[in-house]
Amino acid sequence: MRILWLSILIGFVWMPSAFGQRDAPVWESYLPKISIYHESNNKGDAITVDFLFKKNGGPYEHIEHQAYILVYLKKDEERILKLAADPQLGKKQSDDVKRFFEVLTEDKLVVPLESQVAKLNSRNGSTPRFADTRGNPKRTGVDTLAQFSFPFKFTFTDEKLFQSVQKLGNFRSDNVTVSGSTTWFEDKFKLMVFIPVNNSVYANKVSPELRKTWDFANVMNTDTSILYFRALPYELSFRKLKEQVLLIDIN
Repeated sequence: MRILWLSILIGFVWMPSAFGQRDAPVWESYLPKISIYHESNNKGDAITVDFLFKKNGGPYEHIEHQAYILVYLKKDEERILKLAADPQLGKKQSDDVKRFFEVLTEDKLVVPLESQVAKLNSRNGSTPRFADTRGNPKRTGVDTLAQFSFPFKFTFTDEKLFQSVQKLGNFRSDNVTVSGSTTWFEDKFKLMVFIPVNNSVYANKVSPELRKTWDFANVMNTDTSILYFRALPYELSFRKLKEQVLLIDIN
């Protein structure tokens, strides 16, 4: 009997830490608000992309996240998403194969435009916790979208977008339609949002303290470097007027 109780005691001592899981899984990650619009600044005509990223669950320390905006051709979207979905390419640690982001950029399927870090907009500006961490957030409507979200805003001049799209491997500058004084470029392009987990090599702008802590994606995928990777629901195209004025159309 003494041996039996000793065995039970040892079993509890060596019980895996998962027995008392500290963090809730990431059960949601999405963009509840997306805006894209034209504007002008001192650098010329530009396109602004303004969105909120919402993540429910996950390690509570992560009150910052980094977002990348990538530009790519519409005709390459299927191949890009297939590469991003490859679990081997998406691993945080990948010694034997290239990571998916390197494959995408080296094959000229995407061009990174910019990345930036946003802090969590918590209810009172101090708590990192969501209003409900049990997996049943309150449905309070559009007025509270910004609460417990990460706000991002990117602005790119039309000229920068044109130069970036020209770097894509399958872009054809001669694939145009000329109508009167207007030249229409037929290769449509789109924008992708990439948000890595904070302990991956891609989260290079978040605070060093967060990069040292563990992070994971849906549901509790601790191997992937991808927290969010989705195309924005807009198709864009270039056209030039006779005066060589560059314009971007959003559809």
